[in-house]
Amino acid sequence: MHNPLIPEILSLLRVQQTGISEYELMQHLAEHEAYSGFADEAQLALFQKHFMIMNALYELQHQLWQDEQLCLDISPLKIQILIPAESPGSSELALSNAEELSKYYRDWQNFESMTEEQVAILLGNFWTRFVSLAKREAAFEILELEPDAARQQITESYRRLAVKHHPDKGGDKEMFIKIRQAYEILKISP
Repeated sequence: MHNPLIPEILSLLRVQQTGISEYELMQHLAEHEAYSGFADEAQLALFQKHFMIMNALYELQHQLWQDEQLCLDISPLKIQILIPAESPGSSELALSNAEELSKYYRDWQNFESMTEEQVAILLGNFWTRFVSLAKREAAFEILELEPDAARQQITESYRRLAVKHHPDKGGDKEMFIKIRQAYEILKISP
């Protein structure tokens, strides 16, 4: 199936040289005729719009690279056409990193087979991961560490703070519990 959004998205990308977000693309395309006939259920319709935009972007990514040796950098907050000379090696890296997403979004079967229930599960998984990331950030902060701290640093900081705040040594019981919880979060996550 040919994606009717491709020409308009390409025009927007060429005009917005500093990049554009997926949200802004969706706003520009809100009244596009390609969106007629979408599901009545709001979450499924939003997924369908998102899928069509991402399909167009990944198709464009391959086309721009093959035809003009331009790299289309795709991220949720910024989509931008880059000239490889401006960022050596980044174009090949961007294409290889996005291969799994590209395969998914370039396969129309994924668009056609998605159901309301599957969209609800996807959203649920997203929010679970989002909350998990927020908990990790808070745990690093409680243990007075940077987010890139090594496992050994995590253990050392936990031990130091646990001794300092242990209730049997005159420390704050609530803080001790927070430190222990933070350590447990960081201990089991990658």
